Amino acid sequence: MDKNRIKLFLEKGSFNVGCVGPKYSAEELASLPQGRNLARIGDILNNIREKYGDQVEVSIIDPRSIISIIDNIRYNIKSSKPTWILNGEKIFEEVPSWEELVNRIDSVLAS
Repeated sequence: MDKNRIKLFLEKGSFNVGCVGPKYSAEELASLPQGRNLARIGDILNNIREKYGDQVEVSIIDPRSIISIIDNIRYNIKSSKPTWILNGEKIFEEVPSWEELVNRIDSVLAS
């Protein structure tokens, strides 16, 4: 059986200036566009691991990386929006609810 794969295109936060990273408060981090989503995404990724174990493999890819250029074109990835690809199909742009994601994964596993 082939493993099901999720590719999560997520711009990695880059808060560093030069070689020294500035200190941000939790409020400041939460005000940054990606900062608001990171905690939710982290919870979702942990839930995927707990629920599906080895059935689903997740790769997190920075869309600004040259390695992702083909997928960026293929799936019309926007670096500012977390984008979820499941087995070669774009399923979500932005952060889905856990229930929405489970429904999509379960429908693929059932087929």
